[in-house]
Amino acid sequence: MRLRTAPAVASLVLSSALFGGCGGDGDDAARADREPTVAASSGSPSGDGASPKCDAVCRAERKARAAERCASLLSRVHLSYRITATPTDGGSAIGLWMTLENRSPKSFGGSTTGLLKLDPNPRKNQINWGGSSADEFYPEPGTTTRREVWHDRQPPGWHPVGNRVTSFDFDTYVYAPGPGIVVCHIPATVIAPPRLVEGHPSGRWRQESSS
Repeated sequence: MRLRTAPAVASLVLSSALFGGCGGDGDDAARADREPTVAASSGSPSGDGASPKCDAVCRAERKARAAERCASLLSRVHLSYRITATPTDGGSAIGLWMTLENRSPKSFGGSTTGLLKLDPNPRKNQINWGGSSADEFYPEPGTTTRREVWHDRQPPGWHPVGNRVTSFDFDTYVYAPGPGIVVCHIPATVIAPPRLVEGHPSGRWRQESSS
């Protein structure tokens, strides 16, 4: 069983000051500037940068700056998931692979979580992952990370067996380099054998991260 830990990168970025320009004077302003700020699409690590010293206009400005940082980073970060099916007794053994390309000039940290369900027996036939140190990643500039996604309560090498994939949801996010905590949720290209995944007969589609 894998040891579950909080993303290590969060402890690093928490020590940095956030964006300036909003808040009052003195210690209260300093505390306000240390409040976590996340992109508008945030969901996993959460918070909107709100504080008693930051009004609606201030929060909107922070979100706009966070969204701008995410847009700049995600234009150079590419995520894909590949669902594989290997014929076996009783159906197909289903596997899941994640590929993350960091084409940006900086390194960053991030994490992934999600759920893939199969028919029959969707409650047992599934790949459920997230919340473990094994689900974190720290790609260097110009590198590609490829990994098989394992069910978090099954040993590596275990694959669910079924006839079709009934649903696939993921939340993969990165912390944007720079001051403060800015969480960017990454959309992905998903590739699967034709007609294996319900609602995607072609076997290729673009999917947003479930934030």
